[in-house]
Amino acid sequence: NGTGHLYYFWEQEGLSASGNVKEEDKFLQIRKSFLTRFGQPVSNLKNIKQGDLIVVKLSLSNLERTSVENVVITDMLPAGFEIENPRLNDSRDMSWMKDQSDYFDVRDDRIHFFTSVKERTKNFYYLVRAVTPGNFQMGPASADAMYNGEYHSYHGAGMVEVKQ
Repeated sequence: NGTGHLYYFWEQEGLSASGNVKEEDKFLQIRKSFLTRFGQPVSNLKNIKQGDLIVVKLSLSNLERTSVENVVITDMLPAGFEIENPRLNDSRDMSWMKDQSDYFDVRDDRIHFFTSVKERTKNFYYLVRAVTPGNFQMGPASADAMYNGEYHSYHGAGMVEVKQ
């Protein structure tokens, strides 16, 4: 009731329903792969069983071979996956996982790693569990220099199928 002004802000974020994502490497290169807990490649992302534990490996390379500071790596999860909290999970039997980040942030639908990259490729690992059966859109992994938008990489979108 009454007169006055109404102000609002609306922000929408997510993946496109079509799954079309522009993959691009500009000075940085991010690549995503999926491994078993024993370090073997997961052969088929359309044949994951509900309850499976999967290691996600993100590899970050600097294509210019110079030092790039303040890089954030973001990996959007497909809806059928949940991140296993690394602060609660004991991964002693996965000692082959090396090169962790300076800092990481776990959300419901994504994980962020914060790091710097020099000449050699750095690898980042995290565990996910397949929790919900269905077909799911998987977002790309992204690497962005926080203070220089020219340095970025987006790669690895696709589909995941979790079976019961």
